[in-house]
Amino acid sequence: MTDNIVEFKNVSVDFTQDKKQIKAVSDVSFGIPEGQIFGIAGYSGAGKSTLVRTVNLLQKPTSGEVDVFGKSVYKNTDGKVEIIVEKQLRTERRKIGMIFQHYNLLSQKTVQQNVEFALKHAGLKEKDVAAKAKSLLKDVGLSDYTKHFPAQLSGGQQQRVAIARALANDPKILISDEATSALDPENTNQILDLLKDLNQKRGLTVILITHEMDAIKRICDQVAIMDAGKVVDLGGLIDVFVKSTNPVTRKIVGGDFDAFSILKSLNIDTKNRHLVKLIYFSQEISKPIIIELYSKFQISASIVYADIEKFRDEAVGIMIVDLNGEETQRKQAIEYLQNLDIEVSELRGEA
Repeated sequence: MTDNIVEFKNVSVDFTQDKKQIKAVSDVSFGIPEGQIFGIAGYSGAGKSTLVRTVNLLQKPTSGEVDVFGKSVYKNTDGKVEIIVEKQLRTERRKIGMIFQHYNLLSQKTVQQNVEFALKHAGLKEKDVAAKAKSLLKDVGLSDYTKHFPAQLSGGQQQRVAIARALANDPKILISDEATSALDPENTNQILDLLKDLNQKRGLTVILITHEMDAIKRICDQVAIMDAGKVVDLGGLIDVFVKSTNPVTRKIVGGDFDAFSILKSLNIDTKNRHLVKLIYFSQEISKPIIIELYSKFQISASIVYADIEKFRDEAVGIMIVDLNGEETQRKQAIEYLQNLDIEVSELRGEA
């Protein structure tokens, strides 16, 4: 069983705005396993960043507990939440790196000097600081840019410098707060792949805060979906993106696996048809399913819709088909598909 490196226990965060009490985070409880890339997704204003900032002391919760590295970060005394022994937490806090949408680089310093700045309190000799900065820049693919200034770099390159700087104190956790939202698709994918590489090579736990569902699908192990300060869904990518029937989740993640949304968009009526939704995984994708249904059961299966999505390293397909044939044969065909570990849902009613 994987240990949780972060644990939220009934965490709430309230703000007062225009004399009104706003609940930015409401009674949130879940754990983030060590060594995973964990996504926290939702629309702007869902409470994602506010929640995660309680991890590195940038935001104090109104109530609840936050455990980091197996230790409580806050204590609740007479209904008032306080930081536990802040001086002792400073060392632990250095083990949490953070990158943002805006790179926050020092414009008058070179790329290498920007990384060296983060090592100012590391207790290293000057030559060791320079060596470590160069090593970190090599890790993020910027060995040839050490003497460049931020203005000479692309947005993706500047974000790589920010990542190198965030890694300066050898963190155990890296928080990415909408770090790719200002980048074009190519640079976004490159940064996401870099985070995945750092996770695998360093055992780095990455907390990915984003409203971009494609980012979650590309690199995350698990995801929490937030809406209006609450966690409305939580689990592995397949559980949340493919299997969840939660209406809020479906709205946020999209309708790629929601058969009735697909049929509605295609203006297809389900009346007097024998429509089924098939969900199949990597090992079944290459099988000639439709041909086999006819050869084994004399079922003619007309494909209404088909698509394949990739979730991290696993491909998942969806197919909506109209099964034409005798009822007994249709039942046999459905049982056959289920025995192939294909998830089958009969679509009844109006789309």
